[in-house]
Amino acid sequence: MTNKLDHILAPPALQKGDMIGVMATSCWLKESDLLASKAFFEAQGYKIFIHPQATNRLNQSAGTAQSKIDALHDLFLNKEIKAIFGARGGNRAITMMDGLDMDIIRNNPKIVMGYSDMTVLLNGIFHQTGLIGFHGPLFREMPKRPESAAVMAVLAGEQASFDLVGSRIINAGEAQGRLIGGNLSLLQTLSGTSFKPDTNGAILFLEDIGDHISRYDRMLAHLKLAGWLDGLRGIICGDFSNMKDDEDRPFGFTLEDIIREHTSDLDIPIVMDAPFGHGDALPCFPVGAMAKLSAQHELPVTLELTARAVLV
Repeated sequence: MTNKLDHILAPPALQKGDMIGVMATSCWLKESDLLASKAFFEAQGYKIFIHPQATNRLNQSAGTAQSKIDALHDLFLNKEIKAIFGARGGNRAITMMDGLDMDIIRNNPKIVMGYSDMTVLLNGIFHQTGLIGFHGPLFREMPKRPESAAVMAVLAGEQASFDLVGSRIINAGEAQGRLIGGNLSLLQTLSGTSFKPDTNGAILFLEDIGDHISRYDRMLAHLKLAGWLDGLRGIICGDFSNMKDDEDRPFGFTLEDIIREHTSDLDIPIVMDAPFGHGDALPCFPVGAMAKLSAQHELPVTLELTARAVLV
């Protein structure tokens, strides 16, 4: 079953005293990281349930794909849990996708938050069920994130606007659309699958880390050829951290060059260097929520949630 955009599931808002469930969708992490974050959230007034799967190890992965699927289902079915946070990023979240029971997710809507490798889960689940997900910090990062209070305010339904300070405007304008996006390389992997979100009428946000500029060029070209850019209302490019190049034969094209080239036929607002991604800043963007992008010269670039039905 594919998602119809007239049927959106808004999860219940997260309040102090609520229980947050934690699992590892990607790579394993140290138990000490889990316990440090648990203490942080408990000091803020939340209850924390760390699923036993979160400490699994199988090579680099936090256990098998099936153990991850089972853990996610457990957290959705647990009525006491109001939100699900990914423990950390890494690799292999995509191996969960074809084993997810979308009926379990659809019938038990709740907040799911993470980014990076969790991009496939946030966008794939939204496309299949209409459940709004949250592109925001991972569980182990939250104690060190300066924006942690603002992230929790978004999950409580108390913040609906984002000042994208430092953004550079490629194309000026204003646009309204549904937020779709996350990590560029992970979004690319959804092409040709039943989990690829519908970007017609969307505002697409992109970020990535640690890859070659030539590969970003290839990824953006692939998105264009695969129809991701068709019907877009706006594009927000965030942090592309630790970008690499060939020393003996430099690629030569900058990130701005390739963004301009692959979007040259789009008459929509486009910004780059927006403050989100794997760098210093990571605000919490609701995947699937309606938003307004304002990118006017001489004015601050802003993103504002325009529908109240992000959370219930």
